[in-house]
Parts: sequence; structure tokens; C-alpha cells
Amino acid sequence: MRSTWCKYILSFATIFCGVYADGMLRDVFAQEAEQTGEVSGSERDYLQWQLKQMEEVFQKQQEQIQKQQEQIQALKSRMEVLTVEKPPVTKEEIKHEIEDYLSTDDARKKMALGMPAITTIYTPDEEKLSLGFKSADDNYSLGIGFRMQFRYTFKDNDEDYGKSDTQNMDVRRARLCFGGNIYSKMTHYYIELDGDSFDVGVRDFYVYWTPMPELNAKLGYFKVPFNQQRMTTSGKLLLQDRAIASEQFDQDRDYGFDIYGKPFDGHMEYHAAMFQGAGEDDEDRGTEDNLDNELMYVFNVRYNPLGKYDTVDESDLKFTEKFKASVAASVVVNPKTRDDKLVDSDGILGVVELSMKYRGISWHNEFFARSDDPESGGETVDSNGFFSQAGYFVIPKKLEVAARYSMLDTDEDINDDIAREYTGGINYYFRGHRSKIQTDVGHFVTEEGDDEDKNENRIRMQYQIIF
Repeated sequence: MRSTWCKYILSFATIFCGVYADGMLRDVFAQEAEQTGEVSGSERDYLQWQLKQMEEVFQKQQEQIQKQQEQIQALKSRMEVLTVEKPPVTKEEIKHEIEDYLSTDDARKKMALGMPAITTIYTPDEEKLSLGFKSADDNYSLGIGFRMQFRYTFKDNDEDYGKSDTQNMDVRRARLCFGGNIYSKMTHYYIELDGDSFDVGVRDFYVYWTPMPELNAKLGYFKVPFNQQRMTTSGKLLLQDRAIASEQFDQDRDYGFDIYGKPFDGHMEYHAAMFQGAGEDDEDRGTEDNLDNELMYVFNVRYNPLGKYDTVDESDLKFTEKFKASVAASVVVNPKTRDDKLVDSDGILGVVELSMKYRGISWHNEFFARSDDPESGGETVDSNGFFSQAGYFVIPKKLEVAARYSMLDTDEDINDDIAREYTGGINYYFRGHRSKIQTDVGHFVTEEGDDEDKNENRIRMQYQIIF
């Protein structure tokens, strides 16, 4: 269509130029007839004058044609610009544009007259809360979220020890959390309530300040920053529960104060904290005194040689494209034992960790060593344990297989008291960790000295939903 119009325009221009030139020549010859008598000199001079007149007319015609060609080219260029097809705008692009505008203070003032706007709020472990409200100046926010794990468990207990098989259906975890910021963008709060197995209580409550990535502070009742598996939320564990070694040595929650940060663009992480050390027992929570007048101190350092490492999620659900690794070490002075405070005992506990992630593969290891020295002069008790676990996404971000081995020796001076765990599982993710099914099979062996080892098996299936 464009080429047809160009042909019409060129034809019209050619005819116009011809008519115009013919008229010019007629005028020239008419002038010549009128001026023949006025021209003086020889015939040679007359012919030169006539040639000059014709050259001037031709020059004008050339200039006119040149201008017309430039106009035609300009029309072509304009038509090409107008006819170029622009890529269609997707719904997602429109959605993002609208969300970006609605998040501005100007939009809030126009549509809500300064009222709080619905927005996205995140928990300290970077989990998005389902519903959030934020003030126009961003100095106040409130996020609300919920997590539930419904579990079926079958236990094949060792009949030689007088135990029969059991099966159970239970709400393993039911958590309601609130979080956000108050007074400024740097002052945050977090509260988590639990109804685990229908035993309602308060799980976490603390405030924390984030002036810069390199230096932050937390105050209240929260997880002791000792080993990575305990710090990982139960909603993002590779298997349904933590390893037997982790459950024996982790320090759970406590009242305390923590200074932490991620300097050098996340290549380093650290925690320096002190706690009451009294434990999480519901009967003692808020009433337990520090009877031996000794606090619990925690020091933790992590090195991520290849950049920031996601310690919050044990799986590689994000399908890390570049290989990531992390090593860490922690030490606790005056540690607890299974969340109970040891009175009149000087103890020290340490852990060393190694983790890796790459394209759906996750591998995590923790080794624990502990020494307790009674102040009464009794013998020192040394204990240790470790676990190693790995996961692999057979179908990226959907189907994952996992396996773990864990060993626990609660007293190195006692022979044949070692406990071992062998667990394998399959996880299927509908909407990431927000909606997933986990199944696992575990085999547990406990050495009993001269007696026959205690053998138990466990089969579990769990559905988790977060919103």
C-alpha cells in the first residue's frame, strides 16, 4: 500500500514539473518576441543571452525537483515510523505499573486520603506475609501471616522394648504471626503465636533495629543464633523435622540481646549475643530466675566466599544458577541441654558447618562438640554429634528427593550409647513452600550396650500451607 501511494505522488510531481516548465518556456519565448527589437548586438550575443535564460530556468527546475524529492523521502520516513508495529503490552507489565503507582505517597493521598495502604510486609526470615498495611510515610506497618502443618505419623516401635506400633494425625505446627515497623523504617517488631498440637502459647516476641546491613540489633525472646538448621524456619526444612543431633545440641529460644550484620556485601555474617539461658519451658517462661547468676553467651561467624548465601531455606527451591557455598562456626558459653539450664556447671558448646547449593542441589553439614564441667568437682562430660543431608530437584522447583544421616553420642566415656538416624524423603511443591507435601521414611538405631540395639522405624506425610 505504501509503495502504491509513493508511485502516485511521484507521477503527480512529474506532471506538475512538466506543466510548470512548459509554462516557463512559453513565457521566455514570448519575452523574446517582445524584446527582439530591443536586443542590440550581433546574433551571437543574442544566442548567448537566450542560452543563459534557459540555463536559469533549468536550474530552477532542478532545485524544485530536489525539494520535491526531499519532501517525498520525508513522507516515506514518516509513514515507516507510523507503520512499525509496537510489541503488545502484557498483563504483568500493566500490573507492575499499577502496583508501582499505587505504592506512591501521591496515589495513597488521592485515593485513600492518607489512610494506610495495603502492601507487602516480610518477616525477619524474608517470608512474605499474606496481608500488610502501611502508612503513607512508611513509618508504620503491620503484616499478618499464618502457617499450618497437618501431619500423619506411623511409628514401628521396637517390640523387644515393650513398645507397640502407633499412628497419629496431628496439627504439628499452627503459627499466627504479626510483624512490621514502627516510628521509623529502621525500627521493626515481630510476634508469633503458636497452637502446635493445640497447645496455645507465644513463640516469639522481639523488636529489632536495622540502620545498615553491617550493623543491626535485636532485643526480646527469639531463636538463639547458634546452628543454621535451628535458625531455619520449620516451614523451609529439607525434611519435616530437624536431625537428632541438631535437636540435642541446638539452643532453641531464649530472652536475650543480639548484635548482628552482613558486612562486605554479604560475604560475611556474624552474631554476638547474650541470653538468660533459662530455656523455653512454658511453665518457666517469664518466671524462671537466673539461679546460678550466669548468662549464656553466643558468638557466630559465617563466610560466604561466592557471595550471599540463602541460609533461610534448606532446599535450593530458587534453583541457584551460580554455585554457592558457605562455612560457619559458632560457640556457646554456658549452653543449655534440650532447652534446660544446667545449674552449677561450666559448659562450652561449638558447631562447624558447611553448606552448598547449585541448580537444584543442596548439601548441608553440621558437626557439634560439647564439654560440661560440674562446679562440684565431678567428672567432665564430653559429647558430640553431626548430621549430613542433601536434596535434589528431579523436576526443578516441583519434585525433590532428600536424604539425611545423623549420629549422636551424648557421653564419650560411655561405650555403646550412640544413636543413629537414617531418613529419606520426597517433597512436592505446589506453590513453593507456601503449599507443599512432604513424605519421609526414617530408621533409628540406639545402641544399648550389651543388650540388642533398639530399632525403630517411622513413616510420615505432611501438608503445609502458608498464607
